[in-house]
Amino acid sequence: MITKQAMGGMKWYQAVFFSLLWSFGQSVWAIDTHCTNDETIIFNCSVGKKIVSVCSAKQVAADAAYIQYRFGRKGLPEKHIPANKDRQNAVIHANTLTFAGGGGAYMRFGSGQYAYVVYTAIGRGWGEKAGVVVEKGFHTQAVLHCKHPVISELGPDFFKQAQLPEDQQGFELP
Repeated sequence: MITKQAMGGMKWYQAVFFSLLWSFGQSVWAIDTHCTNDETIIFNCSVGKKIVSVCSAKQVAADAAYIQYRFGRKGLPEKHIPANKDRQNAVIHANTLTFAGGGGAYMRFGSGQYAYVVYTAIGRGWGEKAGVVVEKGFHTQAVLHCKHPVISELGPDFFKQAQLPEDQQGFELP
């Protein structure tokens, strides 16, 4: 509880405002992710009790760095694609989406018969969307929608920097 003495010359509403501002600032830095402090967060969000993260080495280039999809409970990712950080064997494609009044971007991580597509998009009339779609043999198996906050670096600048091959399959937002 903030006492009148502790507030000094502040009015009560100023004290509440600064307390809320401090709390908000603390929550921004407390994002749950599977990425480590030594990695860059390319994409991250919560999908209920689980977290979807796309992590990369700090320096991303096709010949040196890795990009990895991770999914699972906080601290216990159950899925890593690729399984190790070897970029040479990774099946990762990316592309952008164009809509009237908006656009988006996605990355597709292949793993056997399955693909995991992380996406972000914004459009006039429906706002922002982000999540992951699980595909098997070109058919949607599951759609997981992100809860806010969403962190995303997906887009043509990152795709070019990472030298990701363009996805030819296409993707429709769920």
